[in-house]
Amino acid sequence: MIKPAGEANLSEAGLKIVAGLALAAAIAWFAPFDLAFGAMTLGIPALRAAGILLIALVGHQFARRIGLGFAPAGVARPWFAPLGFAAVVGVYCALADGLMRFALHDAFVTAMTSTPLAERIGLFVIRAINENIIYRLFLTSVLIWAIGRVWKAPDGRPAAGAYWIGIILAQAANIWINVTSLAPLTPGAALHDVLRYMTPGVVWGWLYWRRGFQSCEIACTTVHLVYQPLITLALA
Repeated sequence: MIKPAGEANLSEAGLKIVAGLALAAAIAWFAPFDLAFGAMTLGIPALRAAGILLIALVGHQFARRIGLGFAPAGVARPWFAPLGFAAVVGVYCALADGLMRFALHDAFVTAMTSTPLAERIGLFVIRAINENIIYRLFLTSVLIWAIGRVWKAPDGRPAAGAYWIGIILAQAANIWINVTSLAPLTPGAALHDVLRYMTPGVVWGWLYWRRGFQSCEIACTTVHLVYQPLITLALA
């Protein structure tokens, strides 16, 4: 029996979501990566795996309430835009680090210069998968929904400003937890963190908003295929 096109597409989307959740749970089982997530799950692998699934499912429910989707919608080449953004952002981040080397945290420089390139790429790619679930799918969606309760567009959905504020606040929380809180905050370090971490995070949030969560995941993971080789050269 041949399934209707819509039903086939729905089944395909469902399989992608299930596969993505399974991958996220496996990553969380082996390593928390995010400091807040690691603390809240008490260092227990099973609790981490269950926690990331819960975060993803709750985030997905809030995303639906504010009109944010999982798969790219109305895009002929779903990989084209995310890969283009990944390339541009990868070059931008390497330039930001290279030009502001004086402001780089010592631990960052040590990690970038002592860890083999292939290992770094693998680690940062899998880290980005769950980082997106926590800070884009979950936190960004919840913040936009909450702000949109009081700041609405004429059609009743959150105003455009609510989306922007939610995107920015979610990334600010990410950077504060995982970057800024780990070292003394000098003016140079603060400027670097805004340019190097806040700006790309806002780009990923915009992709989530306009192109769907899958586009955001593609860009946020493949950016390391460009950035990591370039930062190796910049810090050589």
